[in-house]
Amino acid sequence: MNPVARLRESPRRAAVALGYALVVLAASVVPTPPGSLAPMGPLGLVGLDKWVHAVGYAGLGFAFASAVRAEGRREVVAAVVTAGAFGAGIEVVQAVLPYRSFGVADAGANLAGAVLGGVVWVAAVRVADARG
Repeated sequence: MNPVARLRESPRRAAVALGYALVVLAASVVPTPPGSLAPMGPLGLVGLDKWVHAVGYAGLGFAFASAVRAEGRREVVAAVVTAGAFGAGIEVVQAVLPYRSFGVADAGANLAGAVLGGVVWVAAVRVADARG
């Protein structure tokens, strides 16, 4: 069964994924207060904002994979790429907003998070299958 048919069979999952995407979009286009995030995130590797991007898009990648009940590698990759493309698109939208900015590192964090979400989806499906 193709992913579009699965979306039609599970409209609740699709609604959750769409709702989550709308929340991410809304959070991405509203002005942020100056100094709202600490400069460095956990482990001091990258800024906290990159962690927020990654966590947000991990949820989106997972939600997209769940919405189509991704079973094979191609379906998971498609869900991850869709979430990553959504993140890149939002970065382009931010480029034209006077109070936001485009960031290649942000887009990279979005994609990394989407990949993580896909990995978590695969792990969850394997655990569920193992439990029978």
